[in-house]
Amino acid sequence: MSNNSVALSSEEIEARIRIIVAEELELEDEPAELDASAQFVEDFDADSLALIQILARIEKELGIAVPVDQSENLTDLSALSGHVISLASEAERA
Repeated sequence: MSNNSVALSSEEIEARIRIIVAEELELEDEPAELDASAQFVEDFDADSLALIQILARIEKELGIAVPVDQSENLTDLSALSGHVISLASEAERA
């Protein structure tokens, strides 16, 4: 986490990620209504650039850097949120 970040709960992190994903992928659904298991590429027609933009916004807005080389396994909202929450927990312990 960056020095400017404030510790967020897992629920707050997931809610913010839902908003970022919905905005970056220009989805019509409300962020809270997104299916956590929907695949970014198959279900939302996201391309690799959109996924990189999502990761960049997560880093900018939440202060949590997700290395791009780890993104290939982050294929849905659930996996992405879980990974970001794990990274945030690691940063808090450091």
